[in-house]
Amino acid sequence: MPARTFTVFIVEDDQLLARALSVQVEMLGYSVVGLADTANKAVAGILAVEPDIVIMDVNLGAGGSGLDVARSLRLHSNVPIIFHTAYGDAAFRQQVAMLERALVLEKPVPEETLNDALSAATLLRQPASIGHFPDPAIGPGTNASDLRN
Repeated sequence: MPARTFTVFIVEDDQLLARALSVQVEMLGYSVVGLADTANKAVAGILAVEPDIVIMDVNLGAGGSGLDVARSLRLHSNVPIIFHTAYGDAAFRQQVAMLERALVLEKPVPEETLNDALSAATLLRQPASIGHFPDPAIGPGTNASDLRN
């Protein structure tokens, strides 16, 4: 568990998955400070709350994707983003790599892997990590399996 309570904002259009992920994140010792199910609600909520970490689904239905949200956020914030998604192809990873401070976890995600990703994201919040990743293995578009090595 983290030394201090880091805050997490979850963006997920499936309410059941959002609630399950919220419980899982809180059981790992983090505080969920917001939930959004659309791109517009996500951008507004994240900018208002300024969480330490964002967990983002990619497919948010009509009105924008998780990538759209991330691009909007990067205009105002360097918050680390963990993409929690079923999409992990090379084209998607390339788009994530351009965002910086972003990891990719492919669903389903074991709790231990989620915990590793959250821990990695907390390192990205550190002042020393601004502008670069603290470890080459935790770079843009990192896969869940990369965190276990």
